[in-house]
Amino acid sequence: MATTLKENAKRRTERTRRRLKAVANGRLRLSVHRSDKNISAQIIDDTKGVTVASASSLEGDKAGVSKGSSV
Repeated sequence: MATTLKENAKRRTERTRRRLKAVANGRLRLSVHRSDKNISAQIIDDTKGVTVASASSLEGDKAGVSKGSSV
């Protein structure tokens, strides 16, 4: 193999972000990561390259939401 797995993953990430920037036209992007037990979401401004807001189901315990409740 000419390239390593990490290099291939980095290329895929860069290609995806480049396509998203072309399509976004200044709009914010919602990124959601879901695992077996938790879910997290971020609102991302690609023009500035910053995360505007984020939330996670792990933060729900602080707000009085019990684990296992329907979302």
